[in-house]
Amino acid sequence: MSFIRYKKIGNKEYAYEVNAYWDSSSKKPRQRTRYLGVVIDREKKIFKRARERPQERLILDFGDGYLIYEFLKQIGMDELLREIFGGSAEELEVMIAYRLTEGSAMRHLPLWYEGNVLSLLSRSKGLSSQRMSRLLKVFGREGKQREFFRKYIQMYFKDTEGIVIDTTALPNEIGLGLTRWGYSNLSIDMQIRLICVVDKESGMPVYYRYVGGSIVDVSVFGMTIEELRRTGLRSSFVLLDAGFFSETNLRQLNSEEIEYLIRIPSGRRVYKELISQYSTQTQIEKASNAVRYGQRVLFIQQAEVELYGKRGYAHIVLDPERRGREIRKLMIESIEDRRERDEALEYELSKKGIMILFSSFPIEKDKVVPMYYMRVKIEQVFGFSKDDLNLLPLRVHKEETLRGYLFLMFLTLVVFMFLRNELKNKYIVEEALMSMRNLKCKVYDNEILIPEQTKQQKEILSLLNIIVPKKCGI
Repeated sequence: MSFIRYKKIGNKEYAYEVNAYWDSSSKKPRQRTRYLGVVIDREKKIFKRARERPQERLILDFGDGYLIYEFLKQIGMDELLREIFGGSAEELEVMIAYRLTEGSAMRHLPLWYEGNVLSLLSRSKGLSSQRMSRLLKVFGREGKQREFFRKYIQMYFKDTEGIVIDTTALPNEIGLGLTRWGYSNLSIDMQIRLICVVDKESGMPVYYRYVGGSIVDVSVFGMTIEELRRTGLRSSFVLLDAGFFSETNLRQLNSEEIEYLIRIPSGRRVYKELISQYSTQTQIEKASNAVRYGQRVLFIQQAEVELYGKRGYAHIVLDPERRGREIRKLMIESIEDRRERDEALEYELSKKGIMILFSSFPIEKDKVVPMYYMRVKIEQVFGFSKDDLNLLPLRVHKEETLRGYLFLMFLTLVVFMFLRNELKNKYIVEEALMSMRNLKCKVYDNEILIPEQTKQQKEILSLLNIIVPKKCGI
C-alpha cells in the first residue's frame, strides 16, 4: 500500500511517496519513503524535483569516430549515401569508419562499435555478423551501385580532364565462380581481377569493376569504357599501361575521339621496328634529346608514326643508368652460359634501358615521362587498398556479398583519399586517426562531455575544418 505524505519546511511544501510493507525478518510493518519534490499543485499532484547530479555512464573513444562522422558530411558523402541507401546509410558509414580506423576482420566490428562514440551518434540498429552480411548484399545490388556511380561521378568528376585505368589481382581461395588461375607479379594464383579507374589530376578513385581471374587486361578495356559512358563520364584522355595495348582497344579510342598515352609492349612488331630504327646510341644519345627527370637524365627521341590507321607519336625513352645495369646483367649471363653472339642477343642488347610510349597527340619531350608516370597514382590507390585498408584477404563466400564488400572498400578508399588530400602531407591518414583516437569522451545520462584537445589534435581538426564541441546531446 502506498500514499503521499506532505511536509512543510519554511515557505515550501515537499511531497514524499510512502510504501508500507511487512518485514518478514522482524515480523513488523515498515515503510519505504521516496522523495517526489517540491509541491507545485497538491490537488493535481504536480511536483518539481531538483535536478540530480548526472551519473557518469562510461568512457568511449571519441576523436576518430567523430572526425569521420563529421568529415562524411563535409565532403557530401553522407547526403549521397542517404539518398541511395536510405536508412541503411548510417550503418554503411559506421562500416566505413571501422575499415578506416581498424581494417580488421568485419566480425570484430561489434566490439569496436561498442567502445566508440559512433554507437551513440549513429542510429544504427546494431551490427551483428548476420546483419552485416545482409547489409553487404544490399550494398552489392547492381541497381543501387549504378545509381550511386551516376550521382557520385556527377558530383565529383563532372569536369574531369582525364583518367587512368589499371588492374590488380585479388588472390583468394574462397571458391567463387569468378576465382580462376591467373598470372600476376611473376606468380600464378587463384584470383579475381579488379579494374580501377582513377582521376588523372587528383588521384581520386572514380569507378571500379571486377572480372574473373583468368581474364587478361587487354580484354577488359572495351567494357570498362562502355560502363563508364553509362555512368555519364566522358573523359577526353586515357592513360594506359602496356597490358591494354591492342589494335581493338586503340581503334576504339580513335573512333570515339579519346586522346591517349600508352606504353608499347616489347613483343609487338611496331616496338621492334622502332627499336631497330632508333635504338642506336648515336641517334638517341644526343644533347638535343636530353631531358631531366628528377635527379636523372633521360634521352627521348620522338617520331611521327602511323598505328592502326591513326597518325600519332612514338616516344623512345632511353634511361642510360638502367641501360648500363641491364646490359651488364645480360652479358654476364651470356658469357657464363657461353651463349653465341647471334641476332637475338643483339636485339636484346639494343632494347635494354628503353621504353617506348605512343600518344595520339604531340607531347613535349620534358612532359612525356611525367605524364606517363601519373599512373603511379593508381599504383598508390592499389597500395592504399591492400596495405593501409587491408583489402586482402577476402573473407566472403558468396558473389553477392563480395559485390557489397568491394563496394564498401571502394567507399572507404574514396574517404581515405579525401582525408589524405585534406591533410596536405602534414600527417598521414593513419597517424591522424590514431592521434584522434586518444581523444576520449565521458558519457552521462543524456549528454557527452568532450575534454580539451592536444596541440596535434587541434592542428588535425583545423586542417579538416572540423569543430569539436565541448559537449553534445545523445
